[in-house]
Amino acid sequence: MNLRYDCYLPKRSPKIARKLFSAGLGLAAISTVMTLGTSPSLADSPLTSTPFSNAYQDYEIVQRAKRTGILDLTMAEYLSSPSAPIDIKAALINALSWDFKGKKNAVLYRYFLGVKYGRTLEEGLSPNAMTADEAFAMGYLTAMDDYFNPDKALPFLRVAFTKKPDSLTVGMIRGLVQAQSAFDSNWCTVWRKVSAPSTNSDLQPDLRPQAKAIILDYMRGYESSCTSPR
Repeated sequence: MNLRYDCYLPKRSPKIARKLFSAGLGLAAISTVMTLGTSPSLADSPLTSTPFSNAYQDYEIVQRAKRTGILDLTMAEYLSSPSAPIDIKAALINALSWDFKGKKNAVLYRYFLGVKYGRTLEEGLSPNAMTADEAFAMGYLTAMDDYFNPDKALPFLRVAFTKKPDSLTVGMIRGLVQAQSAFDSNWCTVWRKVSAPSTNSDLQPDLRPQAKAIILDYMRGYESSCTSPR
């Protein structure tokens, strides 16, 4: 199997690495070790039932994310790399997965971006100040960390979609988070939020067909709600 990821990573300076860990990234990572096992009943939702990262297991960084469940420095650098493909970034975040009690991977990425942009956590960082891929990553991480409150992720994904409107990957992930937001109110909306980008021929097909199929195989369970009451 051909495992890939190093070709997309920038060379890391020891100074930056030290600053990241002094900012709390290393300590925060230790505090986020969670038990990943969750009952199937709790896992039945758009964000928790679409493991499309299974279609990207030929990438070592995706395997690593699945194995550890915690964002590390190499992963954070990858998410901010302008040369790394957006679909592999999405797969990495998907592989980090979720936990019923919540996770802290978005906090870890916020530490990383704080160092990159010279901002403290208290000062914060506007989604508009991020690149499209960074806003996308922050949005998807936020949604996966706390899938009971997906609305917190939408401002980041809105910016990502505005800056990268032709990406199928961005459209599908934004649709999944919007579907999660509608999960308790309208199952027809749940289906349509994901089906719309999946059938939009104007979008660049930057998501593997196998990954798209994994998402749609689950989401089709809501399609019948568009013709009958929930």
